[in-house]
Amino acid sequence: LFFFLFFCLDHEIVRKFTYFFIFPPPSIQVNPMPYVLRYDTDRVPPVLRNYLKGIGWQEYDEEIPADEQPPWNLWWKSARFTVSQLNGAVYPRQRLNHFPKSSEITKKDTLLRNLRRMKGVHGPVCDILPASFILPGEYVKFCQAFATARDSGREPIWICKPSELSRGRKIFLFKDIGSLSYDCPSVVQSYIERPLLLSGYKFDFRVYVLVTSFQPLRVYIYRNFLVRFGTEKYNISDLSNVCSHLTNTSLNKFAPGCDANKEGIGEGCKWDAKRFISWLEPHGLPMSLLWQRIETVVNVTLLSICSAIPTHTPCFELYGFDLLIDNQFKPWLLEVNFSPALQIDGPADELIKGPLVADMIATLNISEGDDVDGDNDSPSNQKPARSPDSSKKSNLANTTKSSRNRVVREVQKHREKNRFLDTAKGDFDMCFPFNSETEAASQSLAACPTTERDIAMRVVFSEIKKREIPAHHRCRALSKKIFSEQHNNSSTLSTSPAPAPVVSKYNALSSIEAKLPLLPLTTPPNMHRPSFQKKRTTFADRKRPAAARVAK
Repeated sequence: LFFFLFFCLDHEIVRKFTYFFIFPPPSIQVNPMPYVLRYDTDRVPPVLRNYLKGIGWQEYDEEIPADEQPPWNLWWKSARFTVSQLNGAVYPRQRLNHFPKSSEITKKDTLLRNLRRMKGVHGPVCDILPASFILPGEYVKFCQAFATARDSGREPIWICKPSELSRGRKIFLFKDIGSLSYDCPSVVQSYIERPLLLSGYKFDFRVYVLVTSFQPLRVYIYRNFLVRFGTEKYNISDLSNVCSHLTNTSLNKFAPGCDANKEGIGEGCKWDAKRFISWLEPHGLPMSLLWQRIETVVNVTLLSICSAIPTHTPCFELYGFDLLIDNQFKPWLLEVNFSPALQIDGPADELIKGPLVADMIATLNISEGDDVDGDNDSPSNQKPARSPDSSKKSNLANTTKSSRNRVVREVQKHREKNRFLDTAKGDFDMCFPFNSETEAASQSLAACPTTERDIAMRVVFSEIKKREIPAHHRCRALSKKIFSEQHNNSSTLSTSPAPAPVVSKYNALSSIEAKLPLLPLTTPPNMHRPSFQKKRTTFADRKRPAAARVAK
């Protein structure tokens, strides 16, 4: 039909119309923009940079003016972002790897305060930290707890950790309070003396958690976690042996026993999740049960700060949760890492951290999440970049202030409409919300006033308790069964020996307590309220002078 109109009809408009559809002009063939990575100098993980370069990303040049190069799509920093940097993410498809105020759980003292507040309101389900004290502010309380334990005939072990240091620096164990010395704000915790051991070696988990939104809360957990070992066998009598009690890789990779062929572990000090699961499940403990309790620890920790984090859609956060498993298969939270190390030091890191970065980029959906024009071009199909003059984003920087604000409002409106285009990819699983009730409650936490937020938070924790209480009882029953059978056959699953019994009046109570049935992890509603409410004074007390009121 087009050829008939073109050759038979002698009209200029018809000829132009038919020629337009047969031979479209070159301006319609739009060359997509490249994806750009911006990062701190010498602080970006090489595995992240190499992966993004391999799929066609470019690097942002700090020396070139911003209007002469395409805008960045992912800004990766090991430190926190300033307010101006956070507000500078106005273009579509831009992500920053830190939320504002997200360090509320990465510092040990603020983590302890947040979890104490949650435990006072929601009960023992939030008991995921050992008994802890913040120094120097709570030194008197620690002395009272130390004296109480000494008077009862026990000699517990304590561990001192600096609040803002990482990689095992300045951490030490002590029994005598005279050995406690610190030169910075620190946290003293009751040491878990009976951890789960693997062939006599202590270990912990490094679990990677991706948070794409705090209001409402959306959490993804990475199934392929990292298992870190101490390079010397666990010995409770030698508190000065750091490689026996601490599992930090930054300490153990320089130890003499790291490259040795250790019994049951082999060379090195790390395992991946598949190797650990293949060792654990033949002993009778399903990993799905333990993983469910780990998800509870992650959810409780992040719920403690979700209302304090301001809504900032372009941000995401990758946390590193360090957890220790005791002899009753209960996971204890050791700390939360702000920027977990992604350097590759061995074969276990190659199996975990490379796929972790790829699954993280796929889960964030940077190529689809905030594209205003609806273009869903994958980074692997990108062509060379256009010149800055033909770039729509570069022209945006040269427009007036009013038109720029209009585009910013359109981008923010589109982000609010399509803010949950992130989906779990690869080994990432949705950790929160985990059912329809928690999803509705998390939406209420972000949109409702304070009174309704409390109701929504109670709904969330009631659902968490429904999962945690049966898992708690089942783990305790399995631990008794497994360790009772362990005496009859040789097994690599072990725990540290029990401390020597102390002859005191509390032994009779402990024998009676052992015969009691397991109690649920719930408390009466009136015990959920904090006990630090101010006492009300009467009118007669106000008329008396202060010295008389104190004497009374």
